[in-house]
Amino acid sequence: MEPAGILLIVSVLLVAAFILLTLSLMRLRGTTRELEAALADETGARDRAALLLAIASAVNSSLALEEVLNVALTHAGRIMGAVAGAMYLVRPGKAELYREASYNLTNRARGGVRKIDEEPLRSALAAMRPLVIKLDERSAPGLDAGGHPQHALVVPIQRSGQLMGAMEIYLNAWRELSEDQADLLNGVASQAAIAIRHAQLFEAQEDNALTDELTKLPNRRHLAQRFLQEMQRARRHHKGITFVMIDLDHFKQVNDTYGHLNGDAVLAELAQILVTGARESDVCARYGGEEFALILPETTEAGARTLAERIRSKVAAATFPGGLKLTISIGLAATEEPALFTQLIDRADQALYAAKQGGRNQVRVADMSGPAPKPHSPKPEPEAV
Repeated sequence: MEPAGILLIVSVLLVAAFILLTLSLMRLRGTTRELEAALADETGARDRAALLLAIASAVNSSLALEEVLNVALTHAGRIMGAVAGAMYLVRPGKAELYREASYNLTNRARGGVRKIDEEPLRSALAAMRPLVIKLDERSAPGLDAGGHPQHALVVPIQRSGQLMGAMEIYLNAWRELSEDQADLLNGVASQAAIAIRHAQLFEAQEDNALTDELTKLPNRRHLAQRFLQEMQRARRHHKGITFVMIDLDHFKQVNDTYGHLNGDAVLAELAQILVTGARESDVCARYGGEEFALILPETTEAGARTLAERIRSKVAAATFPGGLKLTISIGLAATEEPALFTQLIDRADQALYAAKQGGRNQVRVADMSGPAPKPHSPKPEPEAV
């Protein structure tokens, strides 16, 4: 064969080999890209699983409802790089959601209550999936840093098909929600739903432990906790505080004459009169037996006496179960001096004792300038109704 022919054949073979090699490399690169994509998917799945595990651990690390809400909310906010966030929960019998936790919002920011059939909740709750909703001036809350967010990413929270609440993740600009982000947010919402339910059950048990079963008022244990809180608040804000002791006159005679069931009904009725007579900021509790107590924050002696007299008059004018007409005796102690706060209960009790000794159905005010109270003799025996 001629050299030229040999060279032609070799050239053709080399070109064919080059083409085959190129095709092989292209297939190899395609396979590599597929492998890289698969590895990326696997890595992303592992990362998402790790993040959800961390969130689950965090939201279930506490039975305190407020802490659970804050943890779930801040994790959801981090996923989206949000400027602020709020957590809303359903209240039984209400067609509204109430803001129970938030971060980076101003105090009393607008939107504390959201109606289910209005935006920004309506669309997301109807779809039961995360949606980015544009906020109007009426619904956009104020930010700590100033201004108002333009959009809210609404994430419904449900458990066993029942709506429990929603997260609002506030964004300064609209953004497309990726499938991965939606899955993560749904995962956060699912974990939050479980943790919220556990915290609510725990809170209900705590409430039962701190509530008087008969009157549904805070019990003595709860009263002590609230009194400590109010004393601390009064010290911080340099305000006064008043403690009031109330005793139902001749209650033993009521039980002996009309029976304990009627006596229980009388106490429950008295509790309602005290609650309606007190202010929203006051703490009304059952102290024990036929004794009740009030904590009056930021209240002067004169203001406390006016309120006590009003309550005493309401009780005297009321007709109790069984057609009974009854009265109460009241003792109160008031001060703006922090050093005397811890004496208020004993001094109010001494004033109550003086009211009972003085003929009942009256209000007595403790002299806070006198010596510290000393244990007094037993209270007078009940008289006939």
